[in-house]
Amino acid sequence: MSDTPDDLMMQLTYVLDELRETTSLLPVAELTRESARPWWRNLFFAFARSRAEVGAGFAVQYLGENLERARRHWIEAKSLLDAVQRAHPQDPVIVELGRDLHTAGCDDVLDEMADDAIPYSAARTGAHLAKVVSKIRGCDQAALRARSRLALRRMRDTQS
Repeated sequence: MSDTPDDLMMQLTYVLDELRETTSLLPVAELTRESARPWWRNLFFAFARSRAEVGAGFAVQYLGENLERARRHWIEAKSLLDAVQRAHPQDPVIVELGRDLHTAGCDDVLDEMADDAIPYSAARTGAHLAKVVSKIRGCDQAALRARSRLALRRMRDTQS
């Protein structure tokens, strides 16, 4: 990995892409919407479904596949973050990023996406995945702040 600020910012952009792809694969809204309806409405929608309902059903139906894809994206994001931290151990922005990621729960996300960690019922699965997505969004915000700070530092360095 190169030491230039542009390369470091590009690596953080890749990390952000992987974090956001992970979040988009977890069907939190679909799971919570289905569990929030009364039983008679779920019965009705079993026969008469709108396009959104069909999409939500597919998201739930393919939950296992989406979780596997989300785990792969998360592993890629973590490996990119680890590479950035190894390449720049003394950079104050990267050191703070490491602390922020730890605080956001970055180390727990993969374990919480494991098959045996996912509850069986849709309502509990939705609540569980909402917590996972919240942690991922916290990591996303930390990486975004770090990238912004690096961009500001680069602008200041070019102006001096």
